[in-house]
Amino acid sequence: MDNVNTMSTNKKSWFFEDGKPVSRNMFIITGTVVILIRLLLTTIPSYQVDMGGYRAWSLYLAENGPVGFYERYHVVYAPAYMYLLWITGIIAKAFSVNASTHAFLIKLWAVASELVGAYLIYKIGKKYKKERLGFILGVVYALNPGVFFNSSIWGQFDSIPATLLVGMIYAFSVNRKMTAVVLYAIAVLTKPQSALLTPLGILFYKELFDFSNITKEKIVKSIKETLVAICVGLSCYFIVIYPFYYHTDLYERMKSTSVVKDFIAESIDYFWWMPNLYLTSVEDYPYATANAFNLWTLLGGQPVKDSNIFFILSYKTWGTILFLICIGIAFAYLLKKRKSDFAMYFASFFILSSAFTFITRMHERYLLPAIIFLTICVLWEKWMAIPLTVLSVCVTANHWYIYDLSWKDVFWLRNYDPVAMPFAFLTVLVVLFGAGFIIKQILPAKKN
Repeated sequence: MDNVNTMSTNKKSWFFEDGKPVSRNMFIITGTVVILIRLLLTTIPSYQVDMGGYRAWSLYLAENGPVGFYERYHVVYAPAYMYLLWITGIIAKAFSVNASTHAFLIKLWAVASELVGAYLIYKIGKKYKKERLGFILGVVYALNPGVFFNSSIWGQFDSIPATLLVGMIYAFSVNRKMTAVVLYAIAVLTKPQSALLTPLGILFYKELFDFSNITKEKIVKSIKETLVAICVGLSCYFIVIYPFYYHTDLYERMKSTSVVKDFIAESIDYFWWMPNLYLTSVEDYPYATANAFNLWTLLGGQPVKDSNIFFILSYKTWGTILFLICIGIAFAYLLKKRKSDFAMYFASFFILSSAFTFITRMHERYLLPAIIFLTICVLWEKWMAIPLTVLSVCVTANHWYIYDLSWKDVFWLRNYDPVAMPFAFLTVLVVLFGAGFIIKQILPAKKN
């Protein structure tokens, strides 16, 4: 009997005594098992529409390099991921691998990013003396169906910018501002949706919000850091974009026989290139929702043009208004809780999930990055495992249903789809939970 009680106590202490470290053997054995499971899952056939494009782009880059790539193909993705496809294409060509092996190699980049994300969760837990909980959450994240369906099965790479953005916040938390700037820039250059977390830039200046202790030296330091950050960000942009750059219509309209004017025109065009690529890509699916289980699924927006009127205003206008309200709530929260690392991760979850829920033209995959941020929040509030579970179920269902339909040559949901509706409702509830939690944190506590 005593042995049973001792065993029970040991089990309980392993999970709840966060201060105790994870043994090296436990780390290696669990890590190996997780990696093997993920590799096995990665052998499952991909979503062929996306993977067919990735393989073609990968082989083209291997054979021809980046020059003329965006002119030859209608590519809606930013250039950073193209470098990974380029490397994969070189490997595939060198070893003459077949199509399925090539797809497997392409998927590995996102799988690797999720394993790095799991390790970051562990590191964050360790930083706050919750190493064992961080370890458990890292494993849970790596084996979360919503996460591995996106990469190991579908073949997408939404987890790559998600991991970079978590790294950005972690870098902020350890006062590595320039590292944070680099990670943010690369995330945006991987998927422009990463720019949704721009409000977190307020953390760059959190020292200045302590008005009682503000000094001239702090102001000067912030100005210098801002100028350096701008230079670092522009350098990342220049390095990543340069091999793929080509003149847009803007340059053709602005170019001149004058060397100086032509230089100015090309400089402006160079930094317009990326926004132009993104703005062009969002016109491909101008619908209130593009297979995303969100608010507009509930309100009959699949697939209805977002310029259509829905109760006085267009879907697009309503989506913008609702998202800006959410941004305002998140910004107020970050201002009030600027010293709280938990607030950074929760605000990130809220911004990303509200963007998916309210902004029009969203795809089924765009809710995925919210998972890692809410997983991290469980380090502080264990009960947040409940909304995390709901969020994960919604992401998994959205991926699985669209993936399953594709094998029947069905690529667009019908309006008010009976499978989509309940999960869209749950997604909206998760976002409302986030808004309610933040508002409660912002409002002054009631005095007894």
